[in-house]
Amino acid sequence: MENQFQVGTTTTISGMIHNVRVTKWGGFIILRKARGLVQTVVGEQSHFYDEQGAEIAMADLCREMAVTITGTVNEAKIKDPAALNNTIEIAVDKVEVLSRPSSTEVIDMNALKFGDEEALLRYKFDNRQVTLRNPRDMGILKVQSTIAKAFADYLTEQGFTQIFTPKIVSEGAEGGANVFTMDYFGKQVYLAQSPQFYKQIGVGVYERVFEIAAAYRAEKHATSRHLNEYISLDVEMGFIKGQEDVMKLEADLLRSIIARVNTACAHELNLLNATMPVLPENVPAWKLSEVHEILFNEHLCEADHRGEDDLAPEEERAICKYALEKYGSDFVFVTHFPSEHRAFYAMDDPKDPTLTLSFDLLMRGLEITSGGQRMHSEDDYRRKMIARGMNPDNFRFYLDTFRNGMPPHGGFAIGLERITACFLGLTNVKEASMFPRDINRVAP
Repeated sequence: MENQFQVGTTTTISGMIHNVRVTKWGGFIILRKARGLVQTVVGEQSHFYDEQGAEIAMADLCREMAVTITGTVNEAKIKDPAALNNTIEIAVDKVEVLSRPSSTEVIDMNALKFGDEEALLRYKFDNRQVTLRNPRDMGILKVQSTIAKAFADYLTEQGFTQIFTPKIVSEGAEGGANVFTMDYFGKQVYLAQSPQFYKQIGVGVYERVFEIAAAYRAEKHATSRHLNEYISLDVEMGFIKGQEDVMKLEADLLRSIIARVNTACAHELNLLNATMPVLPENVPAWKLSEVHEILFNEHLCEADHRGEDDLAPEEERAICKYALEKYGSDFVFVTHFPSEHRAFYAMDDPKDPTLTLSFDLLMRGLEITSGGQRMHSEDDYRRKMIARGMNPDNFRFYLDTFRNGMPPHGGFAIGLERITACFLGLTNVKEASMFPRDINRVAP
């Protein structure tokens, strides 16, 4: 693309017309490409042709036409941050129309502004198949694509094997009521909340595995933080000495992802006015009980949350602010959550079986990861299942994995939309979903 924009050369470029501005002396055609906008300048020497090759006027052009433009690359100073290259413009010689919208009133990507942010988002999501063409939304999903690619590349380099697991399952990996049921040839089955069982099975095969795939949660939330269908970045690794090995892997992985996004998406970060988070070599890590105490003693929360079995949203925000101010980190690990409030496969702490060797990773006031060490003994699984009122017979294929031997292992999962939103400072995670699904939306 850079060679295509050498000043003084003739270039041919295809794209969608983002905007047309007619002036007394000619005008501008703003062309939209995959990474941004290209400004082209129309003058007396410019000619325009329709799909059949007949000459037409500039006034016959409209937004969302697919065109091919031939012209000369000139130097320019363009202020629009959506410009793919703000140092050049193209003096148009010829515009060839390839196709045109059937509507005369296409959605204007330049006018997606409302006084009410909720109304804007509703309009954008109702017309998502078109409003995704807005440079800002294009930028969000380009960053997301880079995150997913960097995730896969780093883990592959570290000896992980990518796996692909089923999303129609006979039992929910997390248990509880937040699973979607469906009829499967007369039998009730579920949409997978997580690939947890299968990625643990994968550890027995490949030692280190990862997956990028959809996950489903039947949670009746209508908030800016939740989706009912999302992309889960899952990791599981064997032969660990403890959950600290898993935490270190995640920190190293995220540093690699941050570096990749900074390099590959500089244009998008500038367009979105986003600054990537700071992840130091030593990430602050506290037990859940310690976080409660820190926030209480430092008077950083209005309520006293000591003794609670999870972090309140105000605690997540407060401990992240504290970690940034005290340790220069946008990230915080919180460990040792109560066993009764963690999934049954979480390893209990031998020093205190009421707690688990599990963690959450918080970033900029929001949880982006849950993970930890898993049990690897069949007897431990059966004991815990029975204590929780679960029928081990329903998990026969899963328990067979451990009956046939498994190494100590652990892993974590990152919500792709949530980490994208956190990286970019988005106020609603749905903006980081190409076609968001929540309790009110299943279309488009």
